[in-house]
Amino acid sequence: MIPLHSRVAAIDDDEDHLQKIVWGLGRAGFCPIPFFFNDGKLESPPEQPLRGLRIVFSDIHMIGGGPQNEKLHSANIIQCLKKIVGDGPYVLIFWSQFPEESARIVKLIEERALESKLTPPIGYAAIDKNQVFNLEPGSGAEEFNAVKLRDLILEKVSEFKTLAVATSWEDRAARAAARTTDRLFGLVKKSETVKDDWEKLLAFLACKAVGQHEAMEGLTAALDAALMPLLEDQLSLIGNEPTPAAEDLQRLLDIVSVGDSHECPAAVATSQLNTSYLIEEFNPGNGIRMWARGTVTALGSGFINSGPFVSSFGHDDAALIRQEFATRDLDAEEKGATKLHIVELGPECDHVQGKVSTHRYLLALLVPVALMGAFTGGAKGKKAPSRPCYRNDSVMDIGKISLNTTQPGEWHLLVSCRCFMALAAKTGIAGKPSFRLRRALIEEVAHRYATHARRPGVMRFHG
Repeated sequence: MIPLHSRVAAIDDDEDHLQKIVWGLGRAGFCPIPFFFNDGKLESPPEQPLRGLRIVFSDIHMIGGGPQNEKLHSANIIQCLKKIVGDGPYVLIFWSQFPEESARIVKLIEERALESKLTPPIGYAAIDKNQVFNLEPGSGAEEFNAVKLRDLILEKVSEFKTLAVATSWEDRAARAAARTTDRLFGLVKKSETVKDDWEKLLAFLACKAVGQHEAMEGLTAALDAALMPLLEDQLSLIGNEPTPAAEDLQRLLDIVSVGDSHECPAAVATSQLNTSYLIEEFNPGNGIRMWARGTVTALGSGFINSGPFVSSFGHDDAALIRQEFATRDLDAEEKGATKLHIVELGPECDHVQGKVSTHRYLLALLVPVALMGAFTGGAKGKKAPSRPCYRNDSVMDIGKISLNTTQPGEWHLLVSCRCFMALAAKTGIAGKPSFRLRRALIEEVAHRYATHARRPGVMRFHG
C-alpha cells in the first residue's frame, strides 16, 4: 500500500467534483493537491514539476466535445501531466463519469508520450464517478457518498504494489530527514531564546561542515553537508520501523528468488547504472569551478602541451598517455579518441576548514569503451581482455560510464593515483569542468592514492 499521508494530485474541470475527490483522498489518508482545469489550462500550476508525486487522479473530459473527441481529451491530460509530474514513476487513475473510455485514452497517451516529452505512467486505473454521487440531469441535489469514494480510492491504489515499495523508501528517507531536524532542534528547544539559538546552530553547523567562505557562497549545500551524516544514521535506524506490507514485496521477492544470479534489465545499460551511482554530470553554464572537491575537468587545448603542462607532468600528452595509461603504442587516431582530464583531490579537511593553500589534481584519461584493450593489455584490433592488466598499480578504473552532455557516449575514466599537479587555491587553467565524482567514489580514490603513495618500507642491507 502506498504510505498514508503521501502527496497525490487531483485534476478536474468541475470545481464541485474537484472538491469531492479531494475530500475522498483526505478521508483515504492522503495529502491531496488539487488542480483546477479552467478554460483549456491548469490554474496556478507549479513552477516546476513536483518531484515525488506518484499518483495522479484526473477527469477524462476536461473540455467540451464528448466521447467523440478523444484526441483532444488525451492531449489535455498530457498537458496537465507534463506540468505536474517529474521524471520518476507514477500512476494515473481516471476519475470520470465515463470510465469505459479510459482504455482508449490510455492508448492515446502512450502513443503520444514520446513526442510530447512526457514520462508515461507505469500503471492506470479508473474510478466511476457515478458510483459515489448521482449525476443524472434534473435529479436535484447530488447525494455524495464520501465513504464509498474513500474505499474505491484505497482499492485502486492498493493495486500498485511495486510502486508502494519505492514510495515506502521515499517515506522512510523523509522521516529520517525529519528526525535529523528534530534531533538538532532538541538541543535548543529548552533555551530561553529558541528561535535565535536554532538559527545560530544551523549557521554554525554549515560553517563547520564546509568552511565559512564556502557556506557564504552556497548555504544550502553547506547545510546538506552538515546534516547528511545524521540523516544517514537515522535512515539506518528507521529501517527497523514499519516497512512495506508483505504483499507489496511479493513481486520483488519472486524475482529475487529465481536462480542464483540476477541481471540488470536489458533496458538499463551498465554504463548508465554506473553513471547514476558514481558521477554527476554537469549541465552547461552551471558555474561549477574546477577546484570544487571531486570535480573532473577536461583539459583544454590551450593548456595541453603548454609550458605549465609539461612542467607539471614532465612530458607532452603523447608520451604521458603512453607512460601512464596505455599498455601499447597508440596511433594518432587512437590517441585523438582519448581525452585528458584532471580530478581535484584536495584534502577534505582543508576544504571543510577553508584552509586550502594548494589544490591537488590527479591526472585522468577518458577512454572510449571500444579502445579499452589498448589500456588493459590487449593487442591492437582485439577486445579488452577479460582480466585487465593496467599500465601500473596506480591506475584506477572507475568503471564504464555514460555521458550525455560533455562527451556523449560510453567511456572508462582511468585515474592515475601517482601522477598529479598542484595549483594555488582557486587558480584555474584552460579546461571545462565536466562532472564530479560522488562522495563515496572520491573517498575511494583518495584511499587508493594514499595507500599507493605512502607504502611503508624499511631499507635492508645484505652482505
